[in-house]
Amino acid sequence: MNTTVIVANPSTDSFSKSIMEKVLNTLKEKNKSYEIIDLYNDDFNPIMSEEDVKLYTKGETKDELVKKYQKVLKETNQLVCIFPIWWNSCPAILKGFFDRVFLKEFAFTEKDKRSVGLLTNITSGLVITTSETETDYMVKELGNPIESTFVKGILNVSGITNVKWINENLADNNEESENKFLDSIVNYV
Repeated sequence: MNTTVIVANPSTDSFSKSIMEKVLNTLKEKNKSYEIIDLYNDDFNPIMSEEDVKLYTKGETKDELVKKYQKVLKETNQLVCIFPIWWNSCPAILKGFFDRVFLKEFAFTEKDKRSVGLLTNITSGLVITTSETETDYMVKELGNPIESTFVKGILNVSGITNVKWINENLADNNEESENKFLDSIVNYV
């Protein structure tokens, strides 16, 4: 099984980076092969140009980094996304990643005016987020934005099913609760 880990946090000392290290160490311990897509480290440009928009419906791109990411994703069986929740969503760089990489005829096609996912080689997904908001509040009061928009609206539409979302609220955290959360990740990877 090949796992791809996508990380979207500009801070090198963030809890997201600690999560990434835990995920990578767990994959190593389980002898699983993996690829890392660190969008900030890769200096990924999330902005779609006019040319990108014209090529989008054809499923084409001229960006070599986008092509590299697509190749990695075609060889992926498990996808892990790690990011902080900002304004009840993913960071703009990650949204731009999906806009520019998950192209029509790569990530999905259309049949009877509905999207049909093409990334069915990715048989499981794990979305690991951090927030300053209680998870229950996001789910019950804010309409579960990560589940509805990110998991269902992007990953499921692209054919990636069996996706689990876990979130760590950092607002009242301490080292003990962060370590407990990191230790729990082993159960999902």
